[in-house]
Amino acid sequence: GLCVPVHASVSGTVVAVEPRPHTNGTMVNSIVIENDGKYEEVSYEKVKPLEKMSKKEIIDKIAWAGIVGMGGAGFPTHVKLSPKEPDKIDYVIANCAECEPYLTSDYRRMIEEPEKLVEGLKIILKLFDNACGILAVEDNKPDCIDILKNLTKDEERISVKALKTKYPQGAERQLIYAATGRAINSSMLPADAGCVVDNVDTIVAIYHAVKNGKPLMNRIVTVTGDAVNDPCNFYVRIGMNYNDLIEEAGGFKTEPEKVVSGGPMMGFALFDLNVPTTKTASALLCLTKDEVSAMEPSACINCGKCAEVCPSRLIPKKLAVCADHGDEESFAACHGMECVECGCCSFVCPAKRHITQSIKSMRKTLLAKKKK
Repeated sequence: GLCVPVHASVSGTVVAVEPRPHTNGTMVNSIVIENDGKYEEVSYEKVKPLEKMSKKEIIDKIAWAGIVGMGGAGFPTHVKLSPKEPDKIDYVIANCAECEPYLTSDYRRMIEEPEKLVEGLKIILKLFDNACGILAVEDNKPDCIDILKNLTKDEERISVKALKTKYPQGAERQLIYAATGRAINSSMLPADAGCVVDNVDTIVAIYHAVKNGKPLMNRIVTVTGDAVNDPCNFYVRIGMNYNDLIEEAGGFKTEPEKVVSGGPMMGFALFDLNVPTTKTASALLCLTKDEVSAMEPSACINCGKCAEVCPSRLIPKKLAVCADHGDEESFAACHGMECVECGCCSFVCPAKRHITQSIKSMRKTLLAKKKK
């Protein structure tokens, strides 16, 4: 099914299994562990050398390790790597774009542990006989491009592609189009276009699972923003409290007006820092000024800027009007489900209208009805 195991990232005692607040604002059933401070790790069973592993063994190892898409969506990786027709996969794309402002965790990973990224990509390529690998990096990271090109110069099946720096270059559909020229829409999966896309951190987690037999228990989190004393990237145990993370970054310089989990474009605001780091938590952004809520939205002036910047080629203002009026039929007719919630329309709107927010709410409603 669409679930993965969860591994304890500290040694200690399970003191409760109860609903706890989650970063997305809901209460989620959680396993609470009292940390004994010893950080004793179990010894993992020895893994076979990669060349002796079957495809099924590789997938099973990835599933056992509890790996999900760590770029934000959190989709179980073993399911993504098991498409109906694996022979029709032509490209395995490593999403190294990291196009949101403030986020630098993937960048640090590429600079400091590029071998693990390349080895992880080679593991995924073992699952797809006809595929070649693409390391898709935005061209504002020339140092990463040089390192990765150097590491893969003798790899026949792997190439490094420098992409134009623009937001949202790292969104799945945009990335596939930029790297391969193939287009997909909301009713398709990347596999329908012969592609598999995985984030840098996910690929490194695959490397640790298949090469070292280690489950996913850590991730890199960028703690940043002008309210933080010592902005840093941290190697964090999953489940660590956000308050402890802030403390590790030297605490607050000034009390932040807004704290965002994720990047400024697609992350969501937190109302409480007493929440755990999750497998998909890429960043903690702490801002002294909440410029967004200080702006009063005014009437739409039909300038068309939102349509100009929309990567899905929609008319966001029209969709927002449908959403605000609860008009589900018109929303669907105007292709509202094609929105990737990138936030470009809200960012560019001179009237400061909360366009993305309206569209997001309506998409959530429609997706929930579809599931029913």
